Amino acid sequence: MIHAESAFYDLITHIQTHLDEDLSLETLSARMRMAPTRFHKTFRAAFDVTPRQYTERLRLERAAFRLLILDDTVLQVALDHGFATHETFTRAFARRFGASPQAFRQSQRVGAGERLRRARDSMGTYELSATKVRQLAPLHLATIRHVGPYENVPEMLFAKLAAWADAREQGGPRIWFGIGHDAPGVTPEQALRFDAALMTPLPFAPEGEIVCQRFSGGAFAVTTHAGPFSTLSAAYGQILPRVLALPKYDYVGLPVVEIYQASEILVNRTLNVTDICLPVRARDE
Repeated sequence: MIHAESAFYDLITHIQTHLDEDLSLETLSARMRMAPTRFHKTFRAAFDVTPRQYTERLRLERAAFRLLILDDTVLQVALDHGFATHETFTRAFARRFGASPQAFRQSQRVGAGERLRRARDSMGTYELSATKVRQLAPLHLATIRHVGPYENVPEMLFAKLAAWADAREQGGPRIWFGIGHDAPGVTPEQALRFDAALMTPLPFAPEGEIVCQRFSGGAFAVTTHAGPFSTLSAAYGQILPRVLALPKYDYVGLPVVEIYQASEILVNRTLNVTDICLPVRARDE
């Protein structure tokens, strides 16, 4: 799957950032400069699902996340995620999550507070800074993708990126990132996507599992977390209400970005300092 992700990386990135646009077989195959039939066959062989199944899963999971954190109407969520009607969205949503969008929203919100309390009690202590909106600069990242639970991201991925940078004699300080593309509790654990990332001065062609990703920058609500990585999930639960309450900004959703203030990534270190960055946009007054 890693090599499949690498081969289709530009396309997958495009899908993730254009879920409200035309992602038909014809459009995607043209983007890959392949005949539709060949593209369909190649994509299915790489990902074990059809392009339509892949894009619909991402649309539904992103829509479910938005239902949980925002009070937008079901129709608005449907239209913003590529569904033509309320009815089409509701049927697809019920097939995926076993409940209507409104029922899903209500049931998941009821249990959210208790899940957060248990997470805080079981994961240890940490400290958070104030949450402030910052503009992050666009840049290039060397990335390796992990698919699976976020807490299982192996330290080895960052070591591979460090070795890659050493081989290229890439000087300067190491600036480490982590990019989470999916929401736990919405996307199945085994399908969560996380990119271990290292800032790189120039773009480059894919080298095996290491691919170049363009980070577009923009406005982010930034909170500094100090503590073990095991407390990050509890910290997100505490930070999200702050971001939703920002007076002049709306929370965009996913992906989220972590910037690690360290020269190397040590997963089990007791004290890690991490900037947790949630994307926002200025609210129209």
